[in-house]
Amino acid sequence: INAEYMGVYVEQAFFQRWWREQGQTVRDQVKTLVSNGQLQFINGGWCMHDEATTHYQDMIDQTTLGHKFLLEEFGVTPKIGWQIDPFGHSATQAALLSAEVGFTGLFFGRIDYQDLDLRVKESRAEWIWQASESLGPTAQVFTGLTGSYHGNYGPPGGFCWDVYCNDEPIQDDPRLKDYNVVSRVEDFVQAAYWQGNHTRGSHIMLTMGSDFQYRSAENWYRNLDKLIKYVNEDGRVNAFYSTPEDYVAAKMQESVTWPTKQDDLFPYADGGHQFWTGYFTSRPASKRYVRTTSSFYQAVRQADVLAAPTQGRNPAIEPLAEGMGVNQHHDGNSGTAKQHVAFDYASRLSEGIAQASPIFSDSLAKILKTSGLNFQFCPLLNVSVCPPTEAAGSGVSFVIWNPLSQARRETIDVPVNVGNLIVTDGAGNKLDSQIVPSLPSVTNYGPGKGAPYTLTFQVILPALGYSTFIIKPSSLAPKPSKLENAQPNQDVILQNEYLQLKICGSTGLLCQITNLEDKTTIDVKQDYLYYIGSRGDSASGQSSGAYIFRPENQVPTSVSNGTVQFSYLTGPVVQEVRQVFSSWVSQRIRLAKGERHAEIVYTVGAIPIDDSKGKEVISRFTTSINNNGTMFVDSNGREMQQHWYNFRPTWPLQQTEPVAGNYYPVTTALYIKDQQSQLTVLTDAPQGGSGLTGPNGNGNLELMVHRRLLNDDGRGVGEPLNETQYTVPYYNCGDRCGRHLGPGLIVRGRHLLSFSSPSKAAARWRPLQDLLYSTPQLAFASGNLPASNGSFLINPLPANLQVMTLEKVDTARVLLRLSHQFGINEDPTLSQPVTVDLANLFQGMKVVQATETSLTANQLKSKMTNKGVNWKVEGGMSWSERPWRSQPPLDWSVGTQVTLGPLEIKTFLLEVN
Repeated sequence: INAEYMGVYVEQAFFQRWWREQGQTVRDQVKTLVSNGQLQFINGGWCMHDEATTHYQDMIDQTTLGHKFLLEEFGVTPKIGWQIDPFGHSATQAALLSAEVGFTGLFFGRIDYQDLDLRVKESRAEWIWQASESLGPTAQVFTGLTGSYHGNYGPPGGFCWDVYCNDEPIQDDPRLKDYNVVSRVEDFVQAAYWQGNHTRGSHIMLTMGSDFQYRSAENWYRNLDKLIKYVNEDGRVNAFYSTPEDYVAAKMQESVTWPTKQDDLFPYADGGHQFWTGYFTSRPASKRYVRTTSSFYQAVRQADVLAAPTQGRNPAIEPLAEGMGVNQHHDGNSGTAKQHVAFDYASRLSEGIAQASPIFSDSLAKILKTSGLNFQFCPLLNVSVCPPTEAAGSGVSFVIWNPLSQARRETIDVPVNVGNLIVTDGAGNKLDSQIVPSLPSVTNYGPGKGAPYTLTFQVILPALGYSTFIIKPSSLAPKPSKLENAQPNQDVILQNEYLQLKICGSTGLLCQITNLEDKTTIDVKQDYLYYIGSRGDSASGQSSGAYIFRPENQVPTSVSNGTVQFSYLTGPVVQEVRQVFSSWVSQRIRLAKGERHAEIVYTVGAIPIDDSKGKEVISRFTTSINNNGTMFVDSNGREMQQHWYNFRPTWPLQQTEPVAGNYYPVTTALYIKDQQSQLTVLTDAPQGGSGLTGPNGNGNLELMVHRRLLNDDGRGVGEPLNETQYTVPYYNCGDRCGRHLGPGLIVRGRHLLSFSSPSKAAARWRPLQDLLYSTPQLAFASGNLPASNGSFLINPLPANLQVMTLEKVDTARVLLRLSHQFGINEDPTLSQPVTVDLANLFQGMKVVQATETSLTANQLKSKMTNKGVNWKVEGGMSWSERPWRSQPPLDWSVGTQVTLGPLEIKTFLLEVN
């Protein structure tokens, strides 16, 4: 191979498939190319993940998985972030998944067409992205656009030489009539001049390739060799093979002052009326499956370590790690794959869970010292299906695992078939419990066969630990709570120690929320509505589809026809109101004893399409909050981003879609506030949402919970987003390929409502983020369990700190990540730095050595080369340096304490016994 040839590879989920098939000769050749620097791995994650719908834990996990493979096979650490295809870009990607990983640069192709136009005009196609106010200036990264600044990726126009390209090859034989060296050189030089004039410095990067290319690699390199030769002979431009890593290294050497950016890059539009904000919600059941699987995956890894820290990594966990990794793909969790591919994504999660469940079961048995017992898990608890508890008439023992680093109060629901049951802890102490009618049992596509009752009880679980419980029949069991139908115009009040919710009889809707501690009240109207998906109109032929949200009208239609019918119940544990908005939309509002939040569980679908109209369903809160046209939404579960009605901070927005153009990705939380009140809604899965759809952007907060559409939006899926039980495979199918058949999708999800004064809000909703993500894991035993509970922490961690990752690396080492969970200035106490002692952290597992590493644990933190780069910037952060960010990496010989500042994550490799 020509020693000048260079290339890059990105996604390890695909590379490793090829790698596993190769013999030693080919592997040795590849390793030579890697050691020579001719083949470089960039990004290096298991996939190129989405940036809107992915949780930061999953982004880090999948990147770590790919980096681990590259370090073990090739001894390399990627230096460049390569996110060329995701549909908008997050602050978390820049600060956490670039700067904290050790990347010197971050590149992508897609950027809003109006933003792109202004950047090109002002020569700002490359910049320094300072994306985290909490992490400060040290989390910045050099950022640039690919595709010669034309809004995508690929070579300059006219210079593609693959099998699907029709561009003019270079003919350098002057004896032939199609000799074209002069014209081809001139075309290239002008393309290079144009690109160079729209950034800064003397170096530019031309990305010579695109999707599905290098099928004809020989043709590519033959033409590239000629192009480089004759362009260099011309002398106006110096062209050579290179890589993004070498390109950024060259930019570092230039004395250039760079523009800066502090906000994120959402939402993305590639033209007027073409906002890519629909995929924030697309395939909501798949998104929820990824989120619940992620929580399970974290718990499995924790228990595996704590049960036997030095037994080594169990290979049976790899299918779940890889399944979770590939599901983060920018056409995976985003919901933008064809239906049969979405089924395959779900299948990979299911297979991974099946192989990891025995690891969890064995770990619990070791912890509880109950060898011979097996544990069963119930993934369908939310639809009232759990065989062990449905057969609990004769009693069942179970253990609950708490993944959080603090003790937690949790309201637990399990389905049962009889009403004479009580719950005791392992020592026989009776817990407060309540039997309530189950929510209607459903499957993804129709009625289910779940239990008629739900046993509801509250537990206090130890930090990063477990407790055992027993469900058994008893004459002391309270009578089941009965649902009472509300009378016409009857108001119903739900009230506990902290909150009061009013459901107005005149409408049947939630109409008022009061925080009894803060003595703060807002008027609110919570309702379900739908936008009709556009199929194109006179303004634009653009349809709503898997990627794009484009409503036919800006005013949605109410799901209900008049007053919503509702019923209610009360009891010692929970108070509930159950509302029926239509035959296909219902919800439960619950207020539990001792909780500072309310819970909404909604059931939506199948969305009717018998009127031949696609629909995009929202839950809207119309409030008395005067939020002044502003809203706040999380970036992948981390830093909150402020957004404004019909406004972008870095370019003058010409708004073409007043609703879709004000939608943003809600990974976990969205809030609006004024001087007196803040309403925060937390989601159990990523969704599109907005706090800007009210008059002049005031008063409304809405979340899109489901969508079903009848047209493809022309962005590559090639199918309408019409999720049904069956789809025709793309094989020997004639004109029926991909056709959707059977009943439509039903989804059930949760929203948590936190309402308080703004000064106290973060202290309440930030911990709810962790509670909703790190759900308690219930495991039901095949026999009796001993009375047992315990924490694996010597002391619970402070309320603003979590053990984020605890995972076996090998027989000698454990991977630990600690995460500060509050942003800077969110709370006067909880936003402060916090210090912990790693030597006195775990119960039953002694840390004898700790080494601080990069975020993905593929290099020593002390060796991260990107931290020494001092880019010259214009303007830039008004934020002061963060003193805790300048601390040297942990030196175990000097001390065992570590300090984490707001939203800081620190990663360690531990040696334990």
